[in-house]
Amino acid sequence: MRDFKIACGVFLGAVTGLLNVQASYAGAIGGTTGAAVDRYDVTVTKVELCRSSVCSNPYTLGSGAKVFDIASAAAGGEVGKFIDLSSIPMYQTWSHVRVTMSTTFTISADDGTCQTRAGAAGARGAWTAGAASGGAQAARQLELPNQALVAASIGGFTYSTYGIDQTDGASSFTMTIALSSPYQCKGEMPKIEVKFDTSEAFGYTGGCAQMFPQPPTITITATDP
Repeated sequence: MRDFKIACGVFLGAVTGLLNVQASYAGAIGGTTGAAVDRYDVTVTKVELCRSSVCSNPYTLGSGAKVFDIASAAAGGEVGKFIDLSSIPMYQTWSHVRVTMSTTFTISADDGTCQTRAGAAGARGAWTAGAASGGAQAARQLELPNQALVAASIGGFTYSTYGIDQTDGASSFTMTIALSSPYQCKGEMPKIEVKFDTSEAFGYTGGCAQMFPQPPTITITATDP
């Protein structure tokens, strides 16, 4: 669990993603295995504050491609440099955060059963084959699988359950995360505590035949100074 504090605003979460004043996602996707990671790189291109889950007329906190290793203790400081909290409109109520990110992740993991090894990035429309534990662990690029692919293996699956808006074949997706309670900027900069839990962020099914990035658990708490 990594955490940090910043002033007046919010950040991202996750897979995967990333703001919330409580929990955005918890546990591995049903029907799959989730394991801890040593590295979990996600490329974020935009972080927005929203007034509802629909996120019409959002306020942009940060934009421009930036890679974050959210399994690293340094993630907090890097996130703080990416977003600008100083100009959040006052006396407006915000309830959600929307993060836009790449469908390509870099992950390094070995849970004693399955591990990542060097190789080409997996395609979004096909499962990436993993490897049994015991060889040389190495970081591997993994793609967020197309929803149609996952649904074919896991009955009833939909990314919307996790706040993810994903178009099959697209190179980016969004994740919208609800705040545990609405937030209003009233002049004083609040303290924002963000925690990433990547203990189940390495995903696989069918032994090691199919591996993919699991969304991390993200908890964001806003308090007055």
